[in-house]
Amino acid sequence: MEQNLAPTPLSELLKRLRDERGLSLYALAQVSGIDRGNLRRIETGAISNLTPATMQKLADALEVDVEDFYAAHFETTGQPLPSLPVYFRTKHQSLSDEQIAEIDAYVRRIEESHRMSGNLGPRNGEDE
Repeated sequence: MEQNLAPTPLSELLKRLRDERGLSLYALAQVSGIDRGNLRRIETGAISNLTPATMQKLADALEVDVEDFYAAHFETTGQPLPSLPVYFRTKHQSLSDEQIAEIDAYVRRIEESHRMSGNLGPRNGEDE
């Protein structure tokens, strides 16, 4: 017997996108390669902790940016978004591991330079 679960930002996003495209759970399962039962559990909120690969499959199947799922996942679970290398492997599959490592090192250098300069965020009046 299935318990009555409250919708989550992630479950609402998936249901809305599926409905907007007129897809049944069966059709989405076929397109995404994700088990129909698992899709149903995601939509009811029974499953809320998804892997980046699962979010990418859903985004591809529903033709949206994976960032939509990352944001809803964070809002639902409070867990941090994927690391930069994981994000780039998921979002930019044409990049080599060496290129991703180079981007990651560059971002770390920028972060470190901001820590050393005391600039830890936007100034008053600047966008975040």
